[in-house]
Amino acid sequence: MRTNARRRVALFIALPATALAVTGFAVAAAGVATAGTMPTSGPTIAMTISNDTDLPMVLAGSSNPYGQWMQAPSDYLAPHSSQIVKAYSNDPNGVEVDATYALPGGAQAVFRADNYNNMTDVDGTRIDGNFGHGYGISSWIDSGYPNMNAGYHLYGQP
Repeated sequence: MRTNARRRVALFIALPATALAVTGFAVAAAGVATAGTMPTSGPTIAMTISNDTDLPMVLAGSSNPYGQWMQAPSDYLAPHSSQIVKAYSNDPNGVEVDATYALPGGAQAVFRADNYNNMTDVDGTRIDGNFGHGYGISSWIDSGYPNMNAGYHLYGQP
């Protein structure tokens, strides 16, 4: 009888602790899946770049002339995967970034974001180069200045 009571007490203690741990992991996973905002004193950009093709993307270059990277573009983005690129600036006027990826067949995908106090856009996002007609990029802005969140999906292939 005493053993059953101990098991019930242990179960009573273990279940809430397990539920709390599972909830914590779920909240943490949700934070990883979205770009969110970043703790800085200036404007920020978080870009979620998704490669929705069957082909890899290889970094050809990136630019962040008025700020710093918190999480720079990766050198390689596998097919059907995504990454979050984060940048910030201490200049209250704004920040702009771009990441250019080489695609099989000679095309390049340019992912661009501008986050200024008078303008937030993804203008300049495009496909360049040979066989670029086989690809497309859909882009959108979830939130603007001072903490910009933008998303990009590369689709198609030659």
